[in-house]
Amino acid sequence: MPDTEKDGSPAVDRIAVGFLFVGGLGVAGTMVGLLGATSASTYAATGSGGLTTGIFLSLMLAASAVASLNVERMTFRWGRIRVFFATQIGVCFSWSVVGVIEIFTDSSLVVLYLAAPIFGFLSGVSGILTPFVTRSYLDSASLSTSLARRGVVSGVAAILGASLGGLLIHRTDPGVGILANGLLTIPLAVFLGRCSPRSMQERAERMHTSARDLWNAVRTNPQLLRLTTLTIVTVILVVPLFNLLVPILNNVDHDPLPSGAGFMLAGTAAGRILVPGIMKRLLRRTTEFSGALWALVAASGFMVAFAVSTVFLEPAIDLVIWTLLGIGLGASRFTYRPLLISAGARSDRGGDEMVGVAALVVTASVMSPIGTMLWGVSLDFLGASLTIAVAAIATLGAVAVFAAKARTVPSA
Repeated sequence: MPDTEKDGSPAVDRIAVGFLFVGGLGVAGTMVGLLGATSASTYAATGSGGLTTGIFLSLMLAASAVASLNVERMTFRWGRIRVFFATQIGVCFSWSVVGVIEIFTDSSLVVLYLAAPIFGFLSGVSGILTPFVTRSYLDSASLSTSLARRGVVSGVAAILGASLGGLLIHRTDPGVGILANGLLTIPLAVFLGRCSPRSMQERAERMHTSARDLWNAVRTNPQLLRLTTLTIVTVILVVPLFNLLVPILNNVDHDPLPSGAGFMLAGTAAGRILVPGIMKRLLRRTTEFSGALWALVAASGFMVAFAVSTVFLEPAIDLVIWTLLGIGLGASRFTYRPLLISAGARSDRGGDEMVGVAALVVTASVMSPIGTMLWGVSLDFLGASLTIAVAAIATLGAVAVFAAKARTVPSA
């Protein structure tokens, strides 16, 4: 039968295309869902919503960190595909239920706080397993090739999900955005249940890499310690800007709120598509670490421009400018992150790539709730413009310190 031919057959191609399509729907759903959830938490606040949204996101991120430390145990017992499938079922159910409750009740904050750890745990498991599941369905021989193919689809899906999702939430209710995430994940769950992957590569034995092992690796390896410290800087000073766009725009009295945040997030997604070309150019001229520093310099520059624009722009053009700035911010963020991860993979003296990568991923997971909470408090007490400006200046200062210690000045 044509459906069971070897790799490269139309059947396999249909499976790969099908996975990319339903995966793209899932990415679009994630963008709409987060816009809906952060909009709901912002609207439920008495102030700008920075603190309430920060608490919600911190609960999510803390649960995601817990998931990152337990995924290996779960997959060793049940397998990657089965755990990933169960996770998508959980996403469909939890986001749909919360979305319906949000639409028909006024208890937004209570429901969101109760649901945040569930959302975060599912997101953490899904985020870690997605690269491996993608390789299983697309190209079992190459992780980077599989992720590159998925990255293009995910970028387009994120643009559409953020922009159209923002308009949908503006015209209806934040709960509709939350519900949309659950509904748009259903095709992915059905696909995983009905279609077998091209291969199912599972580790033969569990690695038993504990938090103490990772800490010892960081403490005894100066290069990994430097990368870990820079990861902490980025997670506290840069990443929360992307998570808290709704309360940020609410703080500067932008209207309509969800669609404004949606278009800016669409800009960041568009910037992500530019990353392969930027990385290729950077790595021709400098190292991965220096390239990451240059990307952070660019990110801080766009942050300063955004902070200034929130004070002086006219409402008629602010959304256009913010969308363009979002492209720059997205390109910068998604350039320095893979460069840091790649440098981490090369940092272990024994040649074990997973040690460095795991140390950076776990560090980011643990520090993300702290950064989000600090930004949330700062938004309510200092305001969006000052918070963004201070974070950008602190980022530039940190980059200067790292560059001086490394005795390298990256050349443009």
